Amino acid sequence: MSCLFVVGLPIGNLQDITLRALEVLRKVKYVACEDTRSFKKLINYYKLGEKKLISLHKNNEKKRVNQILELLKKGNEVALVSESGTPLLSDPGAFLVKSVYENCIKIVPIPGVSALTCALSVSGIFLNKGFIFLGFLPRKVIEKEKLLINLPKDMPFVIFEAPHRFKRTLKELLKILGNRKCFLARELTKVYEELIWSDFETLLKREEFLGEITLIIMPEENDFLEKNSNKETLVFIENLKKEFQTLRAQGFKLKESVKLLAKKYKLSSKELYQLFS
Repeated sequence: MSCLFVVGLPIGNLQDITLRALEVLRKVKYVACEDTRSFKKLINYYKLGEKKLISLHKNNEKKRVNQILELLKKGNEVALVSESGTPLLSDPGAFLVKSVYENCIKIVPIPGVSALTCALSVSGIFLNKGFIFLGFLPRKVIEKEKLLINLPKDMPFVIFEAPHRFKRTLKELLKILGNRKCFLARELTKVYEELIWSDFETLLKREEFLGEITLIIMPEENDFLEKNSNKETLVFIENLKKEFQTLRAQGFKLKESVKLLAKKYKLSSKELYQLFS
């Protein structure tokens, strides 16, 4: 019977793989890989036998789907793996999985490691209110800003970032959100694994970051709203919101409206972003 297995792989330490994953990878003939070279290391390490590898990454996924569907329709079993961790978490594969469902072909998850759950599990953060996973942030600053200022204010959020872009991302986060507490998980499960609590400004003082990064960013402690909750202040806030809506109706953009009100009332722009979103 044809089947697509979605298989979780280690994120660093090759021993972080389930017995079930190894069993599936030994028996399947075809493996769709985000990176065939890295998967060959796993083949050699565990002596998984000869495989027919199909390169499937973000730039060719749609082109590969028909090829994989044909294999499945002929009764073959195919495994889908990402370069590391669990497929589809900021990795390619969603288009393939959706197409397999549309063709009424069986899909079986083979769960494994994820940098997301790995970092959260050692952070010490109370997750009773949940968390937000954003994966890799948009490259353009304006898109980052639009995304971040509209997030719920009472939950931590998690991002992935490559080491060569991390300092630039930190600078943009600091500008958009202000200095936030954060938990850095770097090189997870590898020899030089690093797990530290810090903040944007402190991290920016470092010269370099090596290895893939998972960053958990904490909600802002809103002094303006929390420390000023008397009746007079609440009335002021309501009037402030009305004034903001008037500016927007007059054609002022979000950023322009916030700057005008921040200057007029000597308030922090980041507090106003939080108030109006």
